[in-house]
Amino acid sequence: MPACSTEVDIAALVYEATSQIPRGMVSTYGDIASALGDKVAARAVGEILCHNPTPIVVPCHRIVYSDGSVGWYDGYGKGRERKVQLLHSEGVEVDGERVASFDAIRFRGFRIPPVLKQLRQEQELVRERIADRDDFGKLRRVAGLDVSYEGQRAFSAIAIYDWESGELVEERTMESTVKFPYIPTYLTFREMPALRPLIRPEDGTVYLIDGQGVLHPRGAGIASHIGTCLGIPTVGAAKSLLVGKVERPEAESSPIILDGQVAGHMLREGKKATYVSVGTGVSLGTATEICSQLLDRGIPKPLRRAHDLANKARKDAPA
Repeated sequence: MPACSTEVDIAALVYEATSQIPRGMVSTYGDIASALGDKVAARAVGEILCHNPTPIVVPCHRIVYSDGSVGWYDGYGKGRERKVQLLHSEGVEVDGERVASFDAIRFRGFRIPPVLKQLRQEQELVRERIADRDDFGKLRRVAGLDVSYEGQRAFSAIAIYDWESGELVEERTMESTVKFPYIPTYLTFREMPALRPLIRPEDGTVYLIDGQGVLHPRGAGIASHIGTCLGIPTVGAAKSLLVGKVERPEAESSPIILDGQVAGHMLREGKKATYVSVGTGVSLGTATEICSQLLDRGIPKPLRRAHDLANKARKDAPA
């Protein structure tokens, strides 16, 4: 079983990197993302710095766009003049919209761990451990897991249904603090800390995760990761498709082809569709049957209930 990452505080690393930019120099969102291990995180870096609790101490005014444009300060569309003033006070000249001599004063010498590279390696290890077979004995229960967000607060929910009767038998919610932003293909590390405490492994229970299984750019989405790390049978049941091609997009049921092979299954009711793939410990045929039998307006009933529960917990939570 691969090691499951402890919670990674990306925001703390972004603030640490930003604090390393010397006075009189600038850097970009993409430069910090690259130092974290993947340039795809550039937008997340920007979102984190928009909520910088200690401007000047963490000098986010030294972060500009990749073409040298100054951009904003203290939120989208705000504070450009203040940002230019701060840069001028540190000897950085601005010519029109852009930093003058941008290439000469662009800082890239960050000293932070490339955590995203390490997390990709963990995903690749998970991929090697995926079991594309039924490994749960007699099916007794099906659980759905989902998360809703409000700023840095995560509201996770689990809804468990009896397989034979189709009745809801248990549901729970919890609140936690989010330390990992949304970064494409790294959803596991954002949501696993919120979902993991809700899972109490029981024989005969299959877990539906609102996310990808093997239909992932690295072949191991959140469903595969949670299942492999916790030793439970999981199914990826996502609302959107990251990779692969639906063979018959307008049909109510269609295989999903990836690299010339059937890697998943689309189930549709009206405009809503669920994209099913193996997490681990459940074959694709069984995963598709479970989701099909429980489909409710295009979404498996346990996931729909978990989605509603998580949203209600978020709306009912005190500010």
